[in-house]
Amino acid sequence: MKRLTLCFAMVAALLMAGCGHEKKEFATRTLAGRQCYQISFAEELDPWGETAGLKKTCSVQWPAEGLLSAAAERDLIQLCFGDSTSASIDAALQAWLAKPYLFIEDDTDSDCKPVDTLDESQEHSYVNIECTAQNDSVLATFVVKTESYGIGAAHGFYTADYLTVDLESGNAVHLTDLVADTNQLCEAIARAIQDLEVNRDLRECLYDEFRDTDRMPLPGNFVIDSTHSGITVVYGLYEVQPYACGIPSVILPIFWLSKHVELTPYAKRLFGPGSYIEE
Repeated sequence: MKRLTLCFAMVAALLMAGCGHEKKEFATRTLAGRQCYQISFAEELDPWGETAGLKKTCSVQWPAEGLLSAAAERDLIQLCFGDSTSASIDAALQAWLAKPYLFIEDDTDSDCKPVDTLDESQEHSYVNIECTAQNDSVLATFVVKTESYGIGAAHGFYTADYLTVDLESGNAVHLTDLVADTNQLCEAIARAIQDLEVNRDLRECLYDEFRDTDRMPLPGNFVIDSTHSGITVVYGLYEVQPYACGIPSVILPIFWLSKHVELTPYAKRLFGPGSYIEE
């Protein structure tokens, strides 16, 4: 009887332990901020004249408390606010709003002060951050878009960054979690640009140095599609093609990619057995 009681106790303990590994419920909260600055110059300065305005705004969907691991939280803070030192999102947001930036020569005599509003009839610089979140039962994806414009510039500058999070562990998913060899991945990206029709627009817009190359630079950015059937790797503006062609991205269907790159055990579980070549 004692042995039977012990077995029941062990089963109950295992069941309770298993409950701790259930996927976390996905939820977000929205953080928003706005700060304007008026910059005054001692003398008229082209192209701004005697004053220039700067507006900083953000609207960020942030995961609910406890959803992300500490490392993933730091990754997202870095993507949104370029801050790898803040202990909390609130501190990072306030620090970002409190740092005015406008390109001014070092020897220019100027005075910068925060103001409530800017004269919207006058041209001014701006920096805007928008973060949105989407999820399925396995992954959450945070898309961080930034846009900035400095008065006198020929055009604005924008980026799109992605952070993919495994909802069970709360950890960020990196390319090294998906492919065993990043050198193979760089070669596969070059082949996908040349061979896959879905990447034709990028192929036609590449800088000459990347045409007919046998490997591309390792991208710092990627996103997994909602059906878990492909990875899209993303480069920065100017990195592999001209500004006018937009943000460069290369679509890598998983079944195709698995023929050219060794997938990790984690990737095989994530994408499922029907998405890769069985060994």
